[in-house]
Amino acid sequence: MPPKGRKIAKKASAKKTVAKTKSRTEKAETAVSAKKLAALRESERQLEIILNTAPIGIWEWNIETSTVAWSGKVFEIFHLPARTFERSYETYLSLVHPEDKLRMQLLLKESLAGRDNDYYIEHRIIRPDGEERWLKVEATFKRNKKGVAVLMNGTVQDITERKLLEKDREDWKARHELVATSAGLVIYDYDIITGNILWSGNIRDVLGYDPKELGDINRWVELIHPDDRAEALAELDKALAANKRYDVYYRFSKKNGEYCHMHDRGVFLTGSDNKAIRMLGMMNDVSQRVKAEESLRESEHRFRNLQQASFGGIGLHDKGKIIDCNQGLCDITGYSYDELIGSNGLNLIAPEWRDFVLEKITSGYDKTYDVEGIRKDGSRYFVEIRGKNLPLQGKTIRVTEFRDITDRKVNEEKIAEHNKKLFAVAEELRRKNHQLQEFTQIVSHNLRSPVGNILTLLTFYENATSDEERRELIALLKESGATTLTMLDELNDILKIKQDKNIPQQDIHFEKLTHQVTSMLTARITEVKAQITFDFSQAPVIHYPGIYLESILLNLLDNALKYHSPERLPEISLLTFKDDKGNIVLVVRDNGLGINLQRYGHQVFKLRKTFHYHPESRGIGLFMIKNQIEAMGGSIHVESVENEGTTFFVNFNKPHKDAD
Repeated sequence: MPPKGRKIAKKASAKKTVAKTKSRTEKAETAVSAKKLAALRESERQLEIILNTAPIGIWEWNIETSTVAWSGKVFEIFHLPARTFERSYETYLSLVHPEDKLRMQLLLKESLAGRDNDYYIEHRIIRPDGEERWLKVEATFKRNKKGVAVLMNGTVQDITERKLLEKDREDWKARHELVATSAGLVIYDYDIITGNILWSGNIRDVLGYDPKELGDINRWVELIHPDDRAEALAELDKALAANKRYDVYYRFSKKNGEYCHMHDRGVFLTGSDNKAIRMLGMMNDVSQRVKAEESLRESEHRFRNLQQASFGGIGLHDKGKIIDCNQGLCDITGYSYDELIGSNGLNLIAPEWRDFVLEKITSGYDKTYDVEGIRKDGSRYFVEIRGKNLPLQGKTIRVTEFRDITDRKVNEEKIAEHNKKLFAVAEELRRKNHQLQEFTQIVSHNLRSPVGNILTLLTFYENATSDEERRELIALLKESGATTLTMLDELNDILKIKQDKNIPQQDIHFEKLTHQVTSMLTARITEVKAQITFDFSQAPVIHYPGIYLESILLNLLDNALKYHSPERLPEISLLTFKDDKGNIVLVVRDNGLGINLQRYGHQVFKLRKTFHYHPESRGIGLFMIKNQIEAMGGSIHVESVENEGTTFFVNFNKPHKDAD
């Protein structure tokens, strides 16, 4: 064959070889793409399961393409069929309550046109079955370089139960106002921490003020008569210190400048530390009663007429022996006038209160106090007593006023019980919300490292130069994917547990969990050539919530890798031991960048605090694990030298200093 012919044949053969190689490469790439797609779909399915177990719907609106993505929970909240109902902004708008639609549209329009990336609204919807529900919608905008919103994503939550509770509270408040107004009382709710006072009741008729004009604690003090101010404040401080009922009389300035005599009574509500945080009370204008008492001292005859007209019971006694009384006392106690005269007035008091009343009589106490009384038929009732020593026929006698306050006591107890229940409900809501936020942080933060690990391994795979290297990377990807799915399953199990139950605990082997966590970080460990050693021989097993311990190890190792020193290869060691009290302690030490504790020591475990630049730094990890550790009764502290390294000490059983 001529040389030219041989060259043509060789070229043809080379082209066939290239074509076969290209075909095999394309088939291999197609197979890899199919695997990636399958893994992606499986991850999306797992994420959908998590989202559907949480009481929050996730959505995304692409403003440029007018396309909307809803999670399954959104359909459940709106009570819509997920497969047949169109996912669109118009669908959402059609369900908004007519009375809220314009407000929602105006707010959305303003938010789109503005520069703020936060969006929040509470509004009603009407479901297809006609049921009305309240929703809380929160979202953020993504804007292009020109500041134009191109994407909006956020959450939607059904808050109907909270709204109904608020409505019930407002209804109760309205009824309370009606009772207070009809009784001629001035009602107040004093926030001891802030000094603010919420006024209600018959304020305008009694004092002439609008509730806003009375203001806070300083305004209240200012309106007390200067001669009575010190005593009123002293009694308040005394009652607050002893956590006892506040009961005092003083003169109070009306809006027209006149002073009226007020009877001020209050009870304290305490917080979890048993310290008073609020004071609920009522003020009653007793000016007429005070004037009557002054007139009583001027004339015995006048006193006789006044006491008969009193709605309460009035008795005159000499060291307890009744020498005179009015019909009101007969009506309250059930005794006749003749039965009361000459009898021992202490017998009208319940036995356990008699020494207390006798001490008031002996000391000449002239303020109001409450005790329990006994009627002739043996029944008990709450009675308000106030006594005064008066001169009569050359000796000192005591005039005492009795008022049956049983109804008032019952109402006060009902008010206190209702407030206690409201406080308990609020605390429970706060606890459940805190727990939900914690799990949300775990999901969002802990998945970042394993997912980043998978992405990095994929990058390594794309740059691999041999089949052996690709097989190793595929094995690592499978291991990392399996670990991630295990984490998702654990998170899913935790989220399914009712929020009023404790986080489940089990026996965990530190070495096994460490291998599991490092497998999530394989790519980063390989990338920075980190050397990780551990010694769990002194305390190999701990009984602890698995999801918490995994989060603690993952975050501490991830930080050690993330903030390694570029001047040396990373060395990370893990150690467990038991202290002198038998508490298990975990030590995680690295030779990385370190932290200037003199400058940043007070901020190490605070939210969104970072001390070195890193593109993945968010300042959440240490804050989150500190809360997890302390929630389980433990503590964490750090020792670090800048440019030398950092050591974290986790004591799983020792409470942190602020636990009390």
